[in-house]
Amino acid sequence: MPPHQDLRRRSGTPPRRVPVRVVAISLAALLLAAVGLGAALASHPPAAADTVRVTRPDDRPLRVLFVGDSISYGLNAERQDLGFRPLMVDALSAGGPVQEFHKNRAGATTRSVSRLLNVPKNLDLAVVELGTNDVVDQTAPDDFAGSYRSLLLRVHTESPRVPLLCVGTWGSAGGSDGSDTYNAVIEEECARQGGAFVSLYGLYPIAANRGPAGRDVFGGTSDRFHPNDTGYRAIADLLLGRIVR
Repeated sequence: MPPHQDLRRRSGTPPRRVPVRVVAISLAALLLAAVGLGAALASHPPAAADTVRVTRPDDRPLRVLFVGDSISYGLNAERQDLGFRPLMVDALSAGGPVQEFHKNRAGATTRSVSRLLNVPKNLDLAVVELGTNDVVDQTAPDDFAGSYRSLLLRVHTESPRVPLLCVGTWGSAGGSDGSDTYNAVIEEECARQGGAFVSLYGLYPIAANRGPAGRDVFGGTSDRFHPNDTGYRAIADLLLGRIVR
């Protein structure tokens, strides 16, 4: 039998060669597609999780950080221990000791609170409730995003695996104050860090969760904006419901 090369010669059909230019164009197209996909992923990051899993250490108290504004402070509650933060600590303490860290400043923006915060190490849970005063002060959305992102990164630098609960602003959806823009930033930045975004839009419109104005309360005299005892209990229950233990 003749060698295989003779068979190829008799066929009269030389092997097809792909021009170098076509190969180069194809590779360039693939590269552009990859870049486009990367840009799309960057502009549309994964949605924030619905829940976070908190694991209680066997050899020490559960270390929990709260960062926030007047809502974390508990302004308008009848007593300080009726704010959502103390209520959450009490509930978490049912499973064992809790060591609480907090930094909250009434009327402060995210950047202002971040400057005051010394982030502890070895945290087991971090609750970040900021953005409402950025809505009120109309902080530029890009500036707000930068401040919020920087704060979350600082928390994760000190405690790389800490579960994050990112609480939305106290207000209503679709408001003329533009709060939707700020909540979108919170949700996006929280997703980048693997945290759970918790919107308060379902609680603020309920009249029983706010006011009435003019009462003697923790922090001074009550107003119609901040949560009351019922509102703070609702916030605490909402956040606790997002923690898997």
